[in-house]
Amino acid sequence: MTDEREIKRIQNEDGTKRVSIMARTDGHYRFVEDSYLSEDGYTFWTPTHWSGVYETAEMAENDAKSILPWLREINSN
Repeated sequence: MTDEREIKRIQNEDGTKRVSIMARTDGHYRFVEDSYLSEDGYTFWTPTHWSGVYETAEMAENDAKSILPWLREINSN
C-alpha cells in the first residue's frame, strides 16, 4: 500500500473547492479535488476529482490547472 501526504493545497476564493497535491511514498505524485457541499442540513468536504499518477509535483499541479476550470481562474488573476 502506498501512503501519501499533502504537500500543497490551493483553495478557491469562496472556500467551496480545494485541490491538494499529494506526494506518495513511491516517489510519485497526484492531485485530489474536494468540494464543500451542503446536503440534508449537513456540510462536508467530499472528493470530486482524483488524478492519475505523475512523476513530479509540478506535473500534477499543471494537469490540475488544465482540468479544473476554477483553478485556471485563480491562476489567471
